[in-house]
Amino acid sequence: MSKGFEGVRPASESSIEIGFVFEGRQHVQRLRLKPTAANLKKAAGQRAAIIEAIARGEYRPPTCLKRNSRARIG
Repeated sequence: MSKGFEGVRPASESSIEIGFVFEGRQHVQRLRLKPTAANLKKAAGQRAAIIEAIARGEYRPPTCLKRNSRARIG
């Protein structure tokens, strides 16, 4: 289902994970979206926007990534 969307995968029946590298560490962010084809495409767009912001030096991770025990960093 997620073929063609690099760094995007269904995580469960009700969520999607996007992965990217920031400051040399792998980050995985879970989105509360059903993993339909349209939502996987939307998640891929969000991931692309994050990667572009990282390249411009403008990305600031949400504070919830630092505090949330479900957010995986590294």
